[in-house]
Order: sequence, then C-alpha cells, then structure tokens
Amino acid sequence: MFGLFNETDEVFASPDEFKTRKAARAYAREFRQRYKAQGYYLTAGGDRIPVEALRLVVVELGGGTG
Repeated sequence: MFGLFNETDEVFASPDEFKTRKAARAYAREFRQRYKAQGYYLTAGGDRIPVEALRLVVVELGGGTG
C-alpha cells in the first residue's frame, strides 16, 4: 500500500491508502489541481506558495498487522 505525503507541511495529503503508486500519483495530480484555480497553495504556516512548489511524495506504507 502507498500513501501521499505532503513534504511541504509534513503531513499526509490524504488519510486514504492507495493500492498502487500510479493511483497515489493520480491523487497527487488531483490534489494540486484543486489549488490551481486560486493560484497558490496555503501552507500550514500561512505562506502562499506556487502550486508547482508544493512537494508531494508517494511513500510505501508498512504492512504490519500489529
């Protein structure tokens, strides 16, 4: 399973897990697209940055059951 980590804010961009890297990358495109209309991404620290500067990384999640 994979997650989408928002390195800009140091949190996951979605609580959802993705079965493939491709699915996570598709979600990353959708995530960025939401902010293009307003022209910037507002960071957790209150900074407005260009959407292109938003750092999203697909990460492999651990598969342990406990």
